[in-house]
Amino acid sequence: MLGRGGAVTSRRMNLLFHLHSGLRYLIVVMALVAFGVFLVGQLRGSTFGRLHRAMGAAYAGLVHLQVTLGIVLVAMGRYYPRLIGHMALMLTAAIVLQVLLSLNTRRAQPSFSRPLLGVVVSILCFVAGLAAIGRGLFEATAFAPLPG
Repeated sequence: MLGRGGAVTSRRMNLLFHLHSGLRYLIVVMALVAFGVFLVGQLRGSTFGRLHRAMGAAYAGLVHLQVTLGIVLVAMGRYYPRLIGHMALMLTAAIVLQVLLSLNTRRAQPSFSRPLLGVVVSILCFVAGLAAIGRGLFEATAFAPLPG
């Protein structure tokens, strides 16, 4: 039986797990919006501007928040062996996205190709990362038990 401190920690961990699990839906929406905005800009030959930087920063911020929540969950003991592939792919998604966005903003003439590539790679890593733990992108898992 858990003592008072253990119950509070368990509730916090469950809250973090629900946030981590639910945040992916917002990330999917933001990824699709960012992809659309970057693709339209590329196809129209638009100038990469403030809106595009903000879109990239908002998407990257959500991805970084998701990675941070995942790291906190693992640090709090929510770990099982299949998470290794999941964590590697999610970190890869965040790093590739951030590097491509950062390299793009440092260019004299930022373009849409690097942000588009960053969004595509991150989405592919997310899908593969969820598959690594046996889950689908739209599978509701917030209340599913952890694998053994």
